[in-house]
Amino acid sequence: MELKDRISTFRKNTYNRFYWWRRFQPRQMLHKNNRLNERIPNGDFEVSDYHWQLQYENVLEQEATDKELNPDKKHEIRCIFGERKRRLSNDYEADEKKILDEMYKAFKTELRMTRDQVDEEMLNFEGTLSEFYYYIYNKR
Repeated sequence: MELKDRISTFRKNTYNRFYWWRRFQPRQMLHKNNRLNERIPNGDFEVSDYHWQLQYENVLEQEATDKELNPDKKHEIRCIFGERKRRLSNDYEADEKKILDEMYKAFKTELRMTRDQVDEEMLNFEGTLSEFYYYIYNKR
């Protein structure tokens, strides 16, 4: 999926002075008590939205600096985008850790697998997470 298509699926965020660097709202995840076969198609364990926002910030920064001729203004634009990208990067790292931990917990509660067992099975499996779930489900 192209970046512009991915970004078009996000909902715009109203301005928030505490989270000014986030342009879009995070996706709606299902509750942890929902079954894995409901949460996987919902995209609860997909790559964090902040990854796509970071990529989009790079595009916006390039467009903004290309339009500006004044070197001082270009530097100011780069500084603002740099700070926004730094904060989005921190959000991305925290969100990815949370997503991965939630996935391991879901496999543990529903399929009675430890983190090491999930890792070992994933290394030997090629396919999507949905296919992996059904593979493990049928195996157990």
